[in-house]
Amino acid sequence: NMASVLTLNKFQNKTYFFGVDGLQCYGLLNDPKLSAPITPTTKTAGGTTWAVATGLEVVADISKLFTKLQTQADGTIELTTSMTLAMSPVAEAQGMTKPSVYMNTNVRAYLTTLYPNMKIVTAPEYATDSGEFVQLIANNVDGQDTVVTAFTEKLRSHPIVIAASSFKQKKSQGTWGSIIFRPVFISSMIGV
Repeated sequence: NMASVLTLNKFQNKTYFFGVDGLQCYGLLNDPKLSAPITPTTKTAGGTTWAVATGLEVVADISKLFTKLQTQADGTIELTTSMTLAMSPVAEAQGMTKPSVYMNTNVRAYLTTLYPNMKIVTAPEYATDSGEFVQLIANNVDGQDTVVTAFTEKLRSHPIVIAASSFKQKKSQGTWGSIIFRPVFISSMIGV
């Protein structure tokens, strides 16, 4: 039972990020209504990845992402807006833990002072073939959610079929992927 539920939940989670191929069911990373991702700033050590960046360069990338979000939202987003900064665990380890002598703390702690209502979350799906992907999402603007993950049924256990020396049971669940109500409140960056 646990294995079947875990398998269904993993598939449902995948649809929340990538939707269902061949259907008009999109995810948080591939919805065609999302704006094109921006590129990070070039680092002093060369390249754009957070692996070679300083703490201040990582903060500059997040500020660039926030500025894009503000521009897209026509100025309705403020520093105190409830936001989610989403990235892969690798990007978190490479970027959020970097110390800086100028900030006297690490990047994660410094971001909480700049953006007091920003939550940082990780998911392995943000490590893409094209590079590390980061999204900044304004969670709720003017009482309207920006994005929700939706499903028709979380789990349905069908009747047990009893055979001579065994039994089997079908389980199912449905998904609508991620429903993005207002894509203008999501900005993305790739290549960190």
